[in-house]
Amino acid sequence: MLRHSLLGSFSASLMLVSDLSLPLKSSSDPYLTIGRYETSTQQCEWIGSSQTELDCSAVQLNGRSPTVIVIRFIGRGGIHYSRQQLTFVTLADEGKSPLKCSSGSCQINAETWQSRVFNVAETNFDPDGIATGVPKTWSATEGECVLKNKFLHCSAQRKNGQTYQAKAHF
Repeated sequence: MLRHSLLGSFSASLMLVSDLSLPLKSSSDPYLTIGRYETSTQQCEWIGSSQTELDCSAVQLNGRSPTVIVIRFIGRGGIHYSRQQLTFVTLADEGKSPLKCSSGSCQINAETWQSRVFNVAETNFDPDGIATGVPKTWSATEGECVLKNKFLHCSAQRKNGQTYQAKAHF
């Protein structure tokens, strides 16, 4: 009898702990937009601080919050196996993320999406994936990223008038 009641208590405790550890899902759950989506591209290029057109091969969209989306255009660097990336940090209206995420992995959940760019950054990485310097970062005086039918276009302008642009079809 004692063994039976201990097993019953243990089972009830286990169920309670498992119920408490599961996150509640609702339409306002901020975790549904936090995570990363990465894809290779069919066509991708950007213009960074060098003001020359560079090719890229992948795009990442990182949901940092329900409103902040970091978009990275990733391409080869000047040395074999090195890479470089141009990053646009965007601020969308509440609930307007193009991502739907689960456990940090995301999918694009919008055919069209638009967001304001407030920061641009460039980073270079060596063949071991280590940054070759501090990322160059600038505030954008104006800019936006637009997603429409799997075509993503971002542009931003610095205070000095220099323009950064990137586009990718995936």
